[in-house]
Parts: sequence; C-alpha cells; structure tokens
Amino acid sequence: MKQMIQRFWLAVLLVLPLSAQEAEQPEVRAARGRLAYFIYTSMPEGMENPVSIMTGKDISELTLSKRMASEGVKIPADGIVRVVRKLAAPPAPGELPYQILAQTIVPENVTKALIILIPIKPTGNGILFQCKVQDLAAFKGGDYLYMNLTNLNVAVEMGPTKIPVKPGETKIYDSPVSAEPTNIPIRYSYFDTTKEEWNVLSASTVVLYGTRREICIFSWDTRYNRIDYHGITFPVTD
Repeated sequence: MKQMIQRFWLAVLLVLPLSAQEAEQPEVRAARGRLAYFIYTSMPEGMENPVSIMTGKDISELTLSKRMASEGVKIPADGIVRVVRKLAAPPAPGELPYQILAQTIVPENVTKALIILIPIKPTGNGILFQCKVQDLAAFKGGDYLYMNLTNLNVAVEMGPTKIPVKPGETKIYDSPVSAEPTNIPIRYSYFDTTKEEWNVLSASTVVLYGTRREICIFSWDTRYNRIDYHGITFPVTD
C-alpha cells in the first residue's frame, strides 16, 4: 500500500511541470508574429514615460528611450498602432476613453517595424508626434540606418563608401560584417548653404558588430541654431 501511494505522488509531480509548461505556451506564442519597436527623437515637455501603446483593443505600457529601441509590441491585424493617453473625464458615448497622441499604420507586408516618434508643434487635435515607419527587413546586424530630419544635405562616409543623405531621406549602410567585429572610420559632413561649403560634423572610428544595428538621426538644434545628431543602438532580435 505504501508503495502505491509513493507511485501516485511521483506521477503527480511528473505531470505538474508539464502542465505548467503547457500553460505558458500561449504567452510565448503571443510574442511572435508581426512586431513593432519604438524610439523617439526627443520628448515633448510634460509627456509621460512610460507611454501607453494601443493595438486593437489592447493597451501596453512601454518605456521609451532616445538611445535604445523599445521592446516589441504585437501589430494588430489592421496594422493601426497608436500612442495614447487616458482621458481624465469620460468621453462621449461610443468614443475611445483615450487621447490619441500619435497614430500610424504598419503596412501589411512589414513583419518587423521600427516606429520613430518625431515631435511636432501641437495643432489642437491632441497629436504630439509624427510617426515614421521603417521596415526592418533590410536592416540587418552591423548595418547603420541614417535619417536626415533637417533641411540640409548630409554626407556620410563609412570607410571608402560615400552615402549622400538628402533632407527627409533615410539611407541604410549595408555592412559587410558577419561574425567578427570590424573597425571602420566614419565621417559626417553637412553642406552650409550660407557659406556654400561642406563642414565636418564628426569624424571618428567605430566598431561594427553583427549582433546589433545602429541608427543615426540628424536633426536641427533650435537652441543653438545648428545641425546635430544622435545615435540609437538596436540589438538584433530572433
């Protein structure tokens, strides 16, 4: 009899871990599929962080960074992704209880998207950000993505490769890096329209890693009335 009881409890202990694993499987599957990641170029004054992301009827809280891409959020079937803020007062019947701060549609053929939030001047409709959607299919480990948000022409030199980035353009440097990190000299220049000459913005040497991607955003600094840039690291995800 004692042996039968011991065998019974042994069978229970063996089944419990399997049941726990089965219960966790839907959560793992939910993280797959079409995903959107977020970064911002600057944060409007008074904007809360973490922010609320609305996808379909779901609300997710995300902490955004200027230097690192956020965690991935599942893209809904209609592709509509919003940054929202919960309203203090109840809205009219049938309306969303949220203020929409940013909204974009991820194209159906994009499975991994980077959504770049760019602040705009408030227009009275509540929208605080313009959204730029970047398809990550061609943005692999070791690559650099350059985005020019200024009205000036920018020139990027990655070793012997020269990449012109016109105002409003986005260009990707196709890195030859595979497994081993690689050192490469870089130089960023811009065309000064008043002096009609090219000026060096920065020159250095960087290391390209196949395990991460880099983003460089050129913007206009209104405080000092000059062109500026900042980098964002985006690790390679499975």
